[in-house]
Amino acid sequence: MRTDGPVVIAVDGAVHSAGTLAWGVAEAVRRRAPVVLTQVVDNPWTSTFWGTYPVIDTLDAELAAKAHLARLRNREAARHPGLDISTDVRHGSTVPELRELSTDAQLVVVGAGQPNGRGRTGVLGGHLAAHARCPVAVVRHHPDSPTSPQAPIVVGVDGSPASLEAARVAAREAWMRGRALVVGHAMSPAAQPDRTHQAAASVRHSLAEENPGLDVRLTLVDDDPANALVGLGRGAALLVVGTRGLGSFRGMLLGSVSTEVLRSASCPVLVVHGQG
Repeated sequence: MRTDGPVVIAVDGAVHSAGTLAWGVAEAVRRRAPVVLTQVVDNPWTSTFWGTYPVIDTLDAELAAKAHLARLRNREAARHPGLDISTDVRHGSTVPELRELSTDAQLVVVGAGQPNGRGRTGVLGGHLAAHARCPVAVVRHHPDSPTSPQAPIVVGVDGSPASLEAARVAAREAWMRGRALVVGHAMSPAAQPDRTHQAAASVRHSLAEENPGLDVRLTLVDDDPANALVGLGRGAALLVVGTRGLGSFRGMLLGSVSTEVLRSASCPVLVVHGQG
């Protein structure tokens, strides 16, 4: 996971974009990273005898998007004078355009849309998390429920390389925020409790050794992995999940656990790809 690129924040002018922007800017400040504010404009074209031209409405949408991003940039620059903020209006389909931006980014931040995660942006967030070249944060904003200072960072581990990478990223996030880290593991009915506990405890011990001073806690849950993580994420500051390594763009899907977590979690979710 690279730590030298910008934090890309995707906004679309919807109500939830304010929460997405605030979360993403706070994350960039924490990381001391530049910000790229972006909005993707659909790019329909019309053909005539003389050639192919963009539809006039698209040109209006581009101008509106540029003006919107400029307002946001100016406002956030005034709030954070030392923060490097640029804007980028993209043309085309949202996921491919954000995926291209993710190549040089250390994080892409998108909104979760409706509270149940089934809104348009929530769906796009799931697709993007599957295809992006860097971690993706899908932010669900609850303005009436501010995050408690005691809220931990939660990560799910199952022994896979992707989950171990997610655990390392979660430890870094917890250390940056000065929060405790909860390592959650869901035990299946067929699992051997002693062996499961030993493996999960080993992960907790490694994270504590690699991050001196970090409060690392282990929680074993007798439940389906997705339900277990969603439950542990209630009241958390961030829920981190891993998904399998990068593959080809066509046909690649997010794992079933990550997909359900993105759909149902009540806190921001950070999706981390395994190495490879």
